[in-house]
Amino acid sequence: ADSYSAIRQDIAREIAVGRATGVAVALTQNGKIIWQEGFGWTDKERGRRATPDTPFSLASVTKPFTTTALMVLVAAKKVSLDARANDYLSAAKIRAGVGNPNDVTVRAVASHSSGLPGIFQLFPVGGPRKQPSMDDVIREYGVLVSPPNERYHYSNVGMGIVAHIVSRKSGLDFGEFLHSKVLEPLGLSHSFFDTDLSRRDEMAQRYDDLGNAFPFYVTSTPGTGELYASAHDVARFAMFHLKDHLAGQQPILTPQQIDELHHPVIRLLADRSYGVGWMIGHAFDGTTVLYHNGNQAGVVTVMMLLPSRDISCVVLTNQDDDQELVERIRDGAIRTLVPEWTWKSLSPPPPERLPETYHDNWQGRLHDGDKVVPLTLSISEGESTLCIQGQKPEPISGLGLVEGVMQGKTRGDLGLPATKAAKSVGLSLRLQLRGSKLEGEIGAEAPIPHAREADHLPFWAEFSRVDPNNPDQ
Repeated sequence: ADSYSAIRQDIAREIAVGRATGVAVALTQNGKIIWQEGFGWTDKERGRRATPDTPFSLASVTKPFTTTALMVLVAAKKVSLDARANDYLSAAKIRAGVGNPNDVTVRAVASHSSGLPGIFQLFPVGGPRKQPSMDDVIREYGVLVSPPNERYHYSNVGMGIVAHIVSRKSGLDFGEFLHSKVLEPLGLSHSFFDTDLSRRDEMAQRYDDLGNAFPFYVTSTPGTGELYASAHDVARFAMFHLKDHLAGQQPILTPQQIDELHHPVIRLLADRSYGVGWMIGHAFDGTTVLYHNGNQAGVVTVMMLLPSRDISCVVLTNQDDDQELVERIRDGAIRTLVPEWTWKSLSPPPPERLPETYHDNWQGRLHDGDKVVPLTLSISEGESTLCIQGQKPEPISGLGLVEGVMQGKTRGDLGLPATKAAKSVGLSLRLQLRGSKLEGEIGAEAPIPHAREADHLPFWAEFSRVDPNNPDQ
């Protein structure tokens, strides 16, 4: 049996029991694809099999492509990574809940260090909700929920702004720029942005955790996750980033410009950091690992590069929630070249108990543009609750500090146009104690049936302590 037979059997088993639908893998070494293979189905209904050339939805593996497009404009001196992001935006600009919007650079929005909030919204095509413009997203959600450059907070608002800047400064639709300046020059012929309607039919269908097809959907921030590409093409892109100088690839960036994308900007957790569109970690022997994962309804993907060994591995799948399989394929494939390879996936640390300084009654306001929703927050050793004005207090679960941020989950109806349209029911809290204020992001969440990811709409909220002598303050 060859070195991949155990991986093939694992994939076949997962497909047989319905945990996977289609899978495509590519492994490269020293500038050559040494293994590429497709398994299962990219469209069960039409009997289409997965191949190394089938364009899969990449989800967030799109992000390194988006920042590569940004770097092409930096190379052309049309954008500077250290300029203010707002200088490149139109009337809709980043504004502050906290911090100073002028401190938000292009590099910060491209590295999840801007202080902008997380967002994920899914719009089934033909459904009642329409995909907003990026200006609309910035107007509604472009609010700093933590000071710029203070901490990593994964933000599709920020990365959506990166694609928006590329479009504004190039004068082209983002998908057109990506196609003409990145995909085509790198010889990625089985890749397209989803605004290229003529090619949508080629893509792998996305399936839910039961193996039923999701209706085709887009998101509120296309530049953060709407690229479709084959395992073969993502491997070619990875080899470009490994500086393998393939025949048929134009040198769209210099080695120094590629390095700038890979350079850590902000610490993530443990030994991990985030560069400009790339996650950065370290292998068992201390060497650098560059990677990005993708996860959204009907998609689990990974691209991983081991620059010191000139190796990359790509795994693309089209069914929800098969993270473990993707990690086993990735690690098994890399182990055929590096037998001692191990990799620990990043999981957030468990919440620590809240210090007593948080135990209090807090009066607050959640902001949505010029609309304000009054809230009260009661934090104690026993049960803590959040109450939206006019509703009953709801208990907060999992409340604690994660890396200095108070996090917890509860329920409640904010009654805002956006949350009504999204049918949001859950609320997630990410608040920080600064001086006498508790402030940050409250996210309204709506589950997506049979998908792990939820719709998440972020709002700026601020609380101050209730004065016991003047409860009506």
